[in-house]
Amino acid sequence: MDTPPTSEEEFTVYDYDETPENKSWASALPTKKGLYNPEYEKDACGVGFACHIKGDVSHKIVSDARYLLCNMTHRGAVGSDARDGDGAGVMTSIPHKFMVREFAYHCNVELPELGQYAVGNLFFKNDDDVFSKSKNTFENIANSLGLRVLGWRKVPHDSSILGPAALSREPLTLQPLIVLDEAYGPENNQLTPLVYTIGSTFVLFQIKILFIKVN
Repeated sequence: MDTPPTSEEEFTVYDYDETPENKSWASALPTKKGLYNPEYEKDACGVGFACHIKGDVSHKIVSDARYLLCNMTHRGAVGSDARDGDGAGVMTSIPHKFMVREFAYHCNVELPELGQYAVGNLFFKNDDDVFSKSKNTFENIANSLGLRVLGWRKVPHDSSILGPAALSREPLTLQPLIVLDEAYGPENNQLTPLVYTIGSTFVLFQIKILFIKVN
């Protein structure tokens, strides 16, 4: 039988920065390790969680999350026009049946089994040239990692609630369907880290483009 840890040091998985002069929450962040980098941490005005305690898949979870989100409106920042705010959203697991239907109808693409693909949610500038370049860059990064983008789904939207400031900067929202080039090969278990890599690389590309435009 394993001996239980006798001290906090034995129980800790990560090495933590020792910064006695810094008493804020930031001093408790784990150090950079693997795919984790504390520089990418983000704050949020409010976060809520909804789930089924037995792990059952149900649309009620989404309904509960929407109700929760609407009741946290007071935690979001808005401008002089209440219709122009920071925005908020709901993150869910991949709804497999829904994605099978949507990609088959809009992209004529047959999805692999759940767990054998990834779906992104990307915001592009509403400019044809910038969008085309960004999309091609994303697909090139995917190809360089042994991944393939099978199709892009344009996410339907309702802009009627947006104020003039938000509406003038409304992005294009598309979802890429990503699989391994050898979709059913022995490399299947490498999909998750590769998807993280393509995501971080594409974000760095977007930041570089923004920096060039600003300067």
